[in-house]
Amino acid sequence: MRRLLGWLRTHVSPRWPIVAGFGLFFFLGTLIFRGYDPDTSGAQPIAFNHAKHLENGMTCTDCHSGVQAQARATLPTLLTCLICHETALTKSAEEEKIRRLAAAGKDANWAQVTSVPMHVYFSHRRHVQLAQLECATCHGPMEKATAPPRRPFRMLAMDACIECHEQRGAGTDCNDCHR
Repeated sequence: MRRLLGWLRTHVSPRWPIVAGFGLFFFLGTLIFRGYDPDTSGAQPIAFNHAKHLENGMTCTDCHSGVQAQARATLPTLLTCLICHETALTKSAEEEKIRRLAAAGKDANWAQVTSVPMHVYFSHRRHVQLAQLECATCHGPMEKATAPPRRPFRMLAMDACIECHEQRGAGTDCNDCHR
């Protein structure tokens, strides 16, 4: 044991706890403060066709009801789908899944694809209702999407948000978004 302590004194810098602490701090910081990259396996309960629904006159807010009045846009519940699909409109197997899930008393547990890091406050209402941004600004051309997106259209990292705010003359004070 004495030999090991002697070797450590001669070969290891007395600053190793500081270096190790900095390394740990840096590692944890990159996990916390980088843009959140969700699990994007693309596994959705129903192969929802945005293009078909938008072609038929629906809007984003028909299914994502929280967009205009809440901070969160909300993912549609199965009850939302059943408003139109309680009875068959087509012979689609995906449409039939809606009724099967409902009969089993389950919900369509959609996987959230686009999100921001937990330390960021983002309000859909503020961006959609007040700033009049189109959904496509962040979510891309969903009117062309025939399958659920597997990845976010745009990673909502701080650089992208700052760039958008600067282009539109919106505030960039840290406290506006970071809580």
